[in-house]
Amino acid sequence: MSIRRSLALAGVAALTSSLVLTGAQGAMAVGSPGTPSAAAPSAAAPSAAAQAEQAKHQGLDLSVRGVPDTFVAGGPARVFSYRIQNSAKNDFVAFPLLKFKNKAGTLKAKDLKVEYQLPAGLPGGGTWKAGSIAPGGGDGDDSAVLILLGGVSDGGPADDALLFVAPGKRIDIDVRVSFTKDTPLGKAGVVPVAFEANADDESDNGHFSCDGIKGAGFTIKAGGGSGKPTPSPTPTKTGKPSPTATASPTTTATATATSTPTTPAPTTPAPTTPAPTTPATGTASPSASPTGSGSGSGETTTPAPSGGSTDAQQPIDFPVDVPKVAPPKITPAVVTKAKTAASDADKSLATTGGGDDTTAIAAAGGAVLVAGVGTLVVLRRRKAGQQG
Repeated sequence: MSIRRSLALAGVAALTSSLVLTGAQGAMAVGSPGTPSAAAPSAAAPSAAAQAEQAKHQGLDLSVRGVPDTFVAGGPARVFSYRIQNSAKNDFVAFPLLKFKNKAGTLKAKDLKVEYQLPAGLPGGGTWKAGSIAPGGGDGDDSAVLILLGGVSDGGPADDALLFVAPGKRIDIDVRVSFTKDTPLGKAGVVPVAFEANADDESDNGHFSCDGIKGAGFTIKAGGGSGKPTPSPTPTKTGKPSPTATASPTTTATATATSTPTTPAPTTPAPTTPAPTTPATGTASPSASPTGSGSGSGETTTPAPSGGSTDAQQPIDFPVDVPKVAPPKITPAVVTKAKTAASDADKSLATTGGGDDTTAIAAAGGAVLVAGVGTLVVLRRRKAGQQG
């Protein structure tokens, strides 16, 4: 190849490289954040998002889950859960409460029974305990009933009622509620409430957090277990009873379900005599409806009347205000006690293998790591075999 041709090819290569680099620099300049056209639409976005995030996480996140859409007055207790979650960057303490209110504003503490169960590991956790009317006027606040999910001592919440929630942690409290047979019927609702304080700020004396949007509505209905039991239907007497009626196995089996053991004549019955349709066990009798009012153990032994305990909850179509009762006191000594209890609970869960989602995430991460190492070993063995 001649020297002239070699120089020409080198020049073409240099020109091509220059054009490629120029185009790449231009493309980078167009997409660069420093360009006015790229910076203009997102200049205020980070600031607004940061402010919204900061405003959102100045307190605890409260919610109720699985609230049934129907309760039966005089019926069995029904269960749902109350979640307290800390999405902030600092520790919080809180007294957990629930506010119950009906649309007419006539609900009273005597109309309902509330029980709660804290997670295992916390003081008193794993067992059902009775809720308390919030000290300072919980019965009648905002024409509602404010229930403390904890005990009462010396006119205020007991020390064990204060919960410590570290950043990224949550506490799920099981709740079961029943209404008496004399409870006002109609629309009602429950709202999660907390008297919370920043545990890292000794000057924070606490405040009530209550938002009706986070609550759930339901309907209190009359049922077979409310009021007087429904009487059993009695067959119409149209003829003389047969002397052999006591020998009939059908009559003996249905005697527990009806009030008249007599049976029409064995011959052709009168047209107006209804044929008995009650099963031999008598379980379909109207008088077998539940009569419990939640005053016993509170166990849900009867199937739900309608609606299920799912997260698809009804909204509350009436206002529910922040509690106006006297705020409880949060002392440094009680905060320290609550923090110690939470730490002990975490250690207990770590020992027993329980806890939140971090355990499952860690296990999944370990499994992925083991699988990756195994794959690497197999590949290296295959490569060594091919080389051999």
